[in-house]
This record gives sequence, structure tokens and C-alpha cells, in this order.
Amino acid sequence: MVPPDRSALRSTNAHVLVDAELLGAADVITLDEDTEHHLRKVLRLRDGEAVSVTDGNGGWRLGVAAIQANSLRLDATSEVVTEPTPANPVTIAAAMPKGDRLDWMVQKVTELGVDRLVLLHAERSVVRWKPERVDHQLARLQRIADEALRQSRRVVRLAIDAPRPAVDVLGGFVVAEPGGRALAPADTAVAVGPEGGWSEAELAASLDRVGLGRTILRTETAALAISTLCVTFER
Repeated sequence: MVPPDRSALRSTNAHVLVDAELLGAADVITLDEDTEHHLRKVLRLRDGEAVSVTDGNGGWRLGVAAIQANSLRLDATSEVVTEPTPANPVTIAAAMPKGDRLDWMVQKVTELGVDRLVLLHAERSVVRWKPERVDHQLARLQRIADEALRQSRRVVRLAIDAPRPAVDVLGGFVVAEPGGRALAPADTAVAVGPEGGWSEAELAASLDRVGLGRTILRTETAALAISTLCVTFER
């Protein structure tokens, strides 16, 4: 077996996430029941079709599906490739928007290649999680991010941090604010406020302010605009 080029990920028929200890199997990559069901019943994967597999920590390899009447085996066809940790990872901090807009934001920042998403409770936030619901909500968002990982052929999972008071973390971020300077390649940690805007205390706590044009953007729109700019800068 030889290590594949990353471009091979684009041509696979499916991309799946497995536990790290299963990725390095010599010949057959074991899949859990849910993943096997998804490949066979949802994606309708056919015998002999290519599948890429990742542990979500930067490791990945290629395989081929061997399908029988009631089972699916994944035979490894390449060595494991381990991608290096980004020299300048991109972190987006964001106040949580209402309803399914948060789900959409998580999905899209994952597709775009953001490394970490820090959720914020800003002073003017409308959406706030109750402490007893945090673990449940984080697990739900991680499932959304993992599905986006599979679709976009990412090999590193999006890290999602539980909500924190914005003023406690903004000392490490530039914040999106009308009238701010242009986003620069060095800005790899950027925060987006709630629709009511940042408070004066939060603005004072931040490193600097960056602008996103003449219009006022929704939180999730601003997060995507920033993500796109950040990941396209040469790192």
C-alpha cells in the first residue's frame, strides 16, 4: 500500500468517521452499525465503490466496499495519512442565533474549514443555554458538524466549545463591528456578536474591531463571511 494524495478524497463515493484505533487496521476497517447502515441503506453504496475513512484527528485512508446480502466490509486500499496540525488554526467565536440558524452556522463553518467554534453568551444575547442542557446541546451540534465533515471530506473534526460569557474570552479575539478595519491574514481568532450588538464592556475587552462592509449582517452570515475570508488567506 502507498499513501494517497489528498485529492483522492474528492473522488470517493463516501467519507466516514471511525474511532482512531480502528483506522490503522491492517486489511479490514471495522465500521459500527450506524455507519454501515448509512452506507448501505441511505447512500446505497455499491460493491467495489471507493470510501475514505478518517479518525477526525487528521488521520485518513482509502478503502473499497465489499457488499454481501446483509453485510458490508471495508477493505483498506492505502496506508494511513496523517495531516499536520495547522500552523495558524482558525477560531470563530459567536453568540448563538435563534432556532435552526445555529445548526446551519455549525454546518457551514465546518464545511468551510474552521478549526474551532466558541459559543458565546453575550450581554445582549437572546439565546442562552440552561446549564443542565449544555451537554445535550453540544452533542447535537457535534453530530451536525460530523455530518458536515463527511460531506466536505474533512479529516479533522470541528471543535465546539460550550457557551462562555463573551467578556471573559474576547481578550483573545478581534470582534466584528461596523466601522472596524479590514480583516487581515493575522486575524485567526474573530468573534461575532448577537443581533443586538456588542456591549461597550465587550468591545473594550476585545483586541480590536474588524468591519465586514456597509451592511448589517445576521450573526450566522457574519460568521460565514469571516470564515471564508480567514480560510482563504495563505497560512
